[in-house]
Amino acid sequence: MMDLKAVLSGFFNKKAVLLPQAVPAMTAAVSPAPAPAAVDVRQLQPDAADRKLVVVDIGCRWGFAERFMRDDGLFRVYGFDPDIEECQRLNQRYGGSDVSIVPLGLAGVAGKRRLFMTHEPACSSLIEPDPALTEHYPALRCAQHVSTVEVDTTTLDAWAATHGVSHIDYIKVDTQGTELEILKGGVHILQSTRCLEVEVEFNPIYLGQPVFSDVDLFLRSQGFVLWKLTNQVHYSRDGAPDTPIGDDTIYYDERQQVKHPIYGGQIYWANAHYVNRGVLALAAADESQKLRDISLFETLGMPDVTRHLRQPMVTAAPQ
Repeated sequence: MMDLKAVLSGFFNKKAVLLPQAVPAMTAAVSPAPAPAAVDVRQLQPDAADRKLVVVDIGCRWGFAERFMRDDGLFRVYGFDPDIEECQRLNQRYGGSDVSIVPLGLAGVAGKRRLFMTHEPACSSLIEPDPALTEHYPALRCAQHVSTVEVDTTTLDAWAATHGVSHIDYIKVDTQGTELEILKGGVHILQSTRCLEVEVEFNPIYLGQPVFSDVDLFLRSQGFVLWKLTNQVHYSRDGAPDTPIGDDTIYYDERQQVKHPIYGGQIYWANAHYVNRGVLALAAADESQKLRDISLFETLGMPDVTRHLRQPMVTAAPQ
């Protein structure tokens, strides 16, 4: 339930097991207007990067940090996973870098919790999978419950306070149904966060899990706006959506139209990308924060946000 590609920088994506086979898109598009010239943030303000940008990946199985491992040491990265062996492997992989893997489960409160282990370990959760789905939907058999173990959990705010982490610029949460309680356990540190990527369900896969509307309402109350949905995934009982049942079109302003076929199945989950309102309020942001935001969103591959931030800076930059 993460990215659609099965291979990313030489390692398997943990959600490849849950994703339907991709279908070619049919695209009719107008050539986009040229983007504003890139701004070298270091040249504009050499001391603007006055601190490291902090990234937290919650549910980091199989690795995640390569895109943040820049030569300039701009990022400090933390990954969380309750699987101790997986964390040991990742710590060996990233040893000697600004990456730390924390063998803890994050939750809404600190304490002991049951971890429901599944046929595919990446689908394990602090919430029990719904057997009505895992037994009857072919694509969800990987989430069948096979055993239960007890794990230690803490909250994001408690961990940050204990380890002297005063800000987190980017958070990715993919924890099979507990995303909302984790975010609620981090309301203090969320005040410093500029962008989030959260796996959201439109229909529950785990028993009693919150759905997209619950997550969306909470994040909006914390000052975030929905930017984009990616990796929209559908499932069906017969597991065979081989024939298109219609077409759909995605519009980007009045310049781009992307047409694609629709296949059968009910929508279950996607990745929701949220941006802090403060990022978009150009007049309210100080220059150092704006430059940090540009570096962050460039690294995240969100050029539409960086264009929003760069345009006034390009105009104001000395010639």
